[in-house]
Amino acid sequence: MLNIDEFKKKITRFYFSIGGYFSGDDSIEIIKYNTQIKSICNEEENIFTNEKWNEFIDKILNENILNWKEKYHNNNILDGEQWELEIEFNDLSLFESCGSNEYPSNWQNFINIINEYFPHLELNYYDIDEEEDDDDEEEDVEEK
Repeated sequence: MLNIDEFKKKITRFYFSIGGYFSGDDSIEIIKYNTQIKSICNEEENIFTNEKWNEFIDKILNENILNWKEKYHNNNILDGEQWELEIEFNDLSLFESCGSNEYPSNWQNFINIINEYFPHLELNYYDIDEEEDDDDEEEDVEEK
């Protein structure tokens, strides 16, 4: 089994997109060519430093996203929000995970990392904690 540092060295591409029927979509692609690292965020290209790349990938891998299921789907919601994650390795293998109105349990942590490195994005995402808080507030109101 490879450790995080070994996985990190093998990653050549990180791709994430998220969007919905009414909100449009956002995408991030980070491509590593030997010593050059380019990020493409909603078609705007920038250079990623090696340090920034290593920090970003460390944080992403520390969230155990490579253990995410291949698909997360909530068939009870029409339209809503879809997302896709791809991580490509230098041996041409590909990790893929996607969803439609359903998310892994550590989704919020993942989104926080994306927002940290791409703060200009306004990701429209489903916040599991917010819905739970809203439900709690409704219960509190009903009890009074």
